[in-house]
Amino acid sequence: MESTRAIFENDNYKSISELVNGKIHVLRENQDFNEKYVRFFDLMDKLSENLNGENIDLFNEFIELYYKTEEYYLALAFSLGVKYGEELNKI
Repeated sequence: MESTRAIFENDNYKSISELVNGKIHVLRENQDFNEKYVRFFDLMDKLSENLNGENIDLFNEFIELYYKTEEYYLALAFSLGVKYGEELNKI
């Protein structure tokens, strides 16, 4: 797992995240995922419309932090997939 930690010591995780995000169309083909994906953004839009002042700033910070932490999750998931890919094929 040492090499996985190295991914996060520089900006490599961002490149991996961009690679994974570039394949979002594959997930969007899954009906359940796509419904949740669309609903998530619809809710985000509705929430942002009803906020003002400090609350909109907090909401924007929340969304920004969500996306930044998601970059780490995506890079970790990708690296685990690379490491355990053959074992995943057996499932």
